[in-house]
Amino acid sequence: MIQQEKGKKTRKRRAPFVIFPILVILIAVGVGFFAYGRKGESARPEAEEPPPSLVHIEVAEGGKTVRDSIVQNMSIDAVNRVQMIPRVSGRLERVHVKQGDRVKAGQPVATLEHEQQDALISATEAQVASARSDSERAKAEMMNAKTNLDRYERLVKEGFSTQQQYDTTETAYVSARASYNAALAKERQTASELGRVKSTRQDYIINSPLDGTVLNDYSLSPGAMISPTLPIADIADLRRLKASLRVPENKIFVVKPGMEVFLRFDALPDEEFRGEVTRIDPYVDPATRSSAVEIELDNEATGNRLRPGMFGQASIVEREFSDSLLIPDSALNSGSDGYYAFIEEDGLAKRRDVQTGIRQGNFLQITKGIEPGDRVIVFGGSHLNDGDRVEAQ
Repeated sequence: MIQQEKGKKTRKRRAPFVIFPILVILIAVGVGFFAYGRKGESARPEAEEPPPSLVHIEVAEGGKTVRDSIVQNMSIDAVNRVQMIPRVSGRLERVHVKQGDRVKAGQPVATLEHEQQDALISATEAQVASARSDSERAKAEMMNAKTNLDRYERLVKEGFSTQQQYDTTETAYVSARASYNAALAKERQTASELGRVKSTRQDYIINSPLDGTVLNDYSLSPGAMISPTLPIADIADLRRLKASLRVPENKIFVVKPGMEVFLRFDALPDEEFRGEVTRIDPYVDPATRSSAVEIELDNEATGNRLRPGMFGQASIVEREFSDSLLIPDSALNSGSDGYYAFIEEDGLAKRRDVQTGIRQGNFLQITKGIEPGDRVIVFGGSHLNDGDRVEAQ
């Protein structure tokens, strides 16, 4: 009993010495974890702000002219243009002009060999001369017969001649007059034949029918065989040009003769030329549901810079608005309530609801929402939100 009590006392005395180290270890571990946590918090970086979006900006400008137009593709040609084709076949003797030359009406363009026609003309001229000589001789005979007739008429009245002699003389006069008329008819016939032969010879000399410029000489050389199916030259008067285009049926009654037309050409993209409507087809093509409209313009007013065959666009102006504000259509975004755009203010994107008017090419007329001087974001704004930071490139 005494020993058991001593053992219990011994265990009671040892218990504090066992618990104390354990507490020290637990406190050390806790302090370590706390310190590690604090260190981790101090080492964790703060959240970075996203970089600004890169955008392209254009300053909105007013004072533009915008037109509500009917726009169609077209190509131009000369109002007066002719392709020279001979009426006869023959060998080419000479080409008098070349491409780019200016010619006058009546000026020879090309000549075909015509020796046979020259010989025929000479023969016919000889026939005309012979016929004229015959008619003059017949006229002299007729005049002589008329003189005899008048003399016998006086003799019969005075009783110095018989009626039979007078009748014979009258018959001679009538015969001489008939011969003269026949000779005159033959003279006129040969003269007419001479005119025909000379006209035929003119078919071998091809003359320009108008004042103009040789657009094509077809690179023909002397000695080439020419036929009525082979063109010799293409000549055009470049002072007045025309363009033909198709206008949809629903717009045909909007177009009137004399309406102003603005033309742009692919070869001169930065320039605009003016013309006017001169002719409207009186019918609608059922296949295309459109009508042809012809436009003319004064090429001399352009310094003769335009050439037949040039391709471009013609805009027939229905309405025109001056002092308008235009922005590229790439600046507009479509929302549930219509169009909106972003402008840049102090490095921030600001949303503006806009109202649009007429489209002109890649630009739209803005009637409300943007003012002249606003810095409009034209590229890079499709994914922006109001207030996003932006940086102009």
